[in-house]
Amino acid sequence: MTVPRVSSALKAVDLKQIPAPLIIGERINTQGSRKAKKLVLADDFDGLVDLARIQAEDGAHCLDVCVATTERSDEREFMLTLVKKLSLEIDAPLVIDSTDPEVIASSVNQIPGRPIINSINLEGDGSRFEKLAPVMAKYGLPAIALCIGPNGMAKTPQQKLDTAELLYETGKNYGLKIEQFIFDVLTFTLATGEDEFLDAGKNTLEGISLVKEKFPNCFTTLGLSNISFGLMPYARKIVNSVFLHHAVKVGLDSAIVNAKEIIPYGEIDSKEKKLAEDLIFNTYPDALSELISYFEKAGPQTSNNVKKVDVDPSWPPGKRANFRIVNRLKDGIQNDVVCAIADKLGKTDLILDKDGILSLDLPKDVTHAGAIKTLNEDLLPAMKEVGDKFGAGELILPFVLKSAECMKASVGELEKYLVKEEGTSKGKLVLGTVYGDVHDIGKNLVKTIFQNNGYSVYDLGKQVPLQKFLEKIDEVKPDAIGLSALLVSTSKQMQFFVEHARKNNMTVPILCGGAAINSNYINRIAKDGGIYDPGVFYCNTMFEGLKTMDTLISDDKPKLLEEWKTKLENWKEKSNTDVDPSTLPRSNVQPVTPPTPKIIGKPIRLKLDQINMAEVWTMIDKKSLFKLSWGLRGKAGSESEEEHEQLLTEWKMKLLRDKLIEPEIVYGYFKCHNNGQKLLVENPSGDDVEFDFPRSTRPEHLCLTDYFGDDDIVAFQSVTVGTKVADVLEKWNDEDKYSDAYYLHGLAVELAEALAQWVNVKIKSELELDKGGLRYSWGFPSCPDVSQHHLVWKLLQPEKSGMTITESGQIIPEQSTAAIVIHHPNAQYFVI
Repeated sequence: MTVPRVSSALKAVDLKQIPAPLIIGERINTQGSRKAKKLVLADDFDGLVDLARIQAEDGAHCLDVCVATTERSDEREFMLTLVKKLSLEIDAPLVIDSTDPEVIASSVNQIPGRPIINSINLEGDGSRFEKLAPVMAKYGLPAIALCIGPNGMAKTPQQKLDTAELLYETGKNYGLKIEQFIFDVLTFTLATGEDEFLDAGKNTLEGISLVKEKFPNCFTTLGLSNISFGLMPYARKIVNSVFLHHAVKVGLDSAIVNAKEIIPYGEIDSKEKKLAEDLIFNTYPDALSELISYFEKAGPQTSNNVKKVDVDPSWPPGKRANFRIVNRLKDGIQNDVVCAIADKLGKTDLILDKDGILSLDLPKDVTHAGAIKTLNEDLLPAMKEVGDKFGAGELILPFVLKSAECMKASVGELEKYLVKEEGTSKGKLVLGTVYGDVHDIGKNLVKTIFQNNGYSVYDLGKQVPLQKFLEKIDEVKPDAIGLSALLVSTSKQMQFFVEHARKNNMTVPILCGGAAINSNYINRIAKDGGIYDPGVFYCNTMFEGLKTMDTLISDDKPKLLEEWKTKLENWKEKSNTDVDPSTLPRSNVQPVTPPTPKIIGKPIRLKLDQINMAEVWTMIDKKSLFKLSWGLRGKAGSESEEEHEQLLTEWKMKLLRDKLIEPEIVYGYFKCHNNGQKLLVENPSGDDVEFDFPRSTRPEHLCLTDYFGDDDIVAFQSVTVGTKVADVLEKWNDEDKYSDAYYLHGLAVELAEALAQWVNVKIKSELELDKGGLRYSWGFPSCPDVSQHHLVWKLLQPEKSGMTITESGQIIPEQSTAAIVIHHPNAQYFVI
């Protein structure tokens, strides 16, 4: 099943975030933010856009926008102007927030993308629901559904569930699906001390749990700061953060909150955490007064102080080694490991060389036991803690990789004191990216984490055919096999493997991961044709895969398989009604007079000396680089933002100094003809090619072909950063430079995108386009079939510029892109 998404003109966001929650920024709201209200009253649109930008940079996935005030009567006009400006400058999807259905309906029509409606309810005569449900149905929009019914706000857990059920049942009359409901079960402040609200926190948590149990495919949200309204600022921050932690545990999918004000649960002072939890769970009568008293005495606090992390030399050496891995302090870890082994053996036979390196002067049959204890008691628990912190959003991925480098160094030292023939591997994993798929960054991360948690990993690389997997399984007899895929087209290889394994009675458990798949897909291929008893597991993250693997090699394996099998037997895939594309009407898009490029039908090639790299570097999308490619998210990300700006400067210098990039571009203009839903493109150097683009099932029924006339012009482009990056990445991964490889990979991906943007600007200039000139890359919604890259290759012949494609249509090197460029002034991005 497709994961429901919302989108802006520039970016799509899954409603289901892993790890949860989806953060909805709350600051552009005149009802809750004095700053926002002041900006609205001053007509300061630039200030509001800046406020939006800050929230997005602080980690908000979406932005709530409310501009209603009692001081002015032009809410609708102001909202339309503001959301238009936000849509042009901010990539975060919007949440349109108003008590006036007309304001919401007008805003939905004003902005591109797929926003969230905030909100619907059944208060009074239900007229608000009646006016907004058709808008939700027409555009397929999700809405925050407040648990307010004809009798008012739901306060008890059962009332919250009953109201959610009533909202959904009412929505079915309009054709609404459960995935369109983001239930807000409501929470009330705990700061009043009134008997009626003493259990408000508990009731909200139980209400979330009941609603998610009843409607697994719905979504839930909270106006998080309501829980602490009336408390002093720092107390609010603590209570909000603790409450969010517990709400996510019971199923909360999203929260309307200022992301910058949330403190990771693991970093909250234990005393403050207990005070907050006593209040939330109403554990004793004086919980509120004690919390207020404590924070009054504590006074104003700040969480911006940076603590210097260092090893205490008085700690036992095992604790020092553990601390270094968790906190990414590589220098000195080898000596700590040697000391830890000696400490566990009760030995003092240590030798210090002239460089300050310690060694243990004992035979391996003596040191082996101490090395095993150090591994199991100090090193592996450290990596587990790193994984837990990553899962909780307390660490960004590059930090995890730095810890992995520390772990690798410590294990490298520890192995000097092991009796090798006895082995220390916890288990064996055969790993690879499936046939036809050239992406391996995710697979490499899995390899790193598994190896540094004691497993032997047999990495077969990328584009691995089925037979190669089978041969390796026969050779090493692994405890599990790991399959990775980035694209939908290549994920079918997982299905082929499971079918083969089932047919041949194989006994190896299968772990599947990658951006292309979800739990529904894995459940389907595990169940179709009879359940594959050894297990087919969907692993959304590398640490989820590690957890599954740990269980598969433990005494709990039978229990895991039994629970998995029972769950699979009860699983039923939601039926989707497929629409026959041939029955969809054509859009009302009308072709325009085509431009007249100087060169038609001939590829134009540009090498490094013909590309203005100074301009290209300015087109790097820093937000995408930092947050997506470099994992700069959440509190851990915001704390290292300045460091990442410096890193970008350093990496740019490194790429240029070491000549790591060899960019090349090829583009061209070709005559084309609209042939219904197909686009026939003339190819002077060979056979003409025909592109078949899908038509959208959405109301406008757009199709890329509609933008062309009977005799027209189309442009194609393809870019690459060169093959050297891939070679360096492989070398660095072999040398355990995990974080360096991660940074290089991310920057190369974004640089390829910047190159694509640069040549797109060049194409628009050459075609003299004031509007239009949109580029559409294969694999995205408007043209999802990457196998059509083969047709582009017939026209542009990018292999002459160092770019090849796989049988399935993926481009090699991976840091390359291809696109079709449409000149029509009204061209827009759309989903199928």
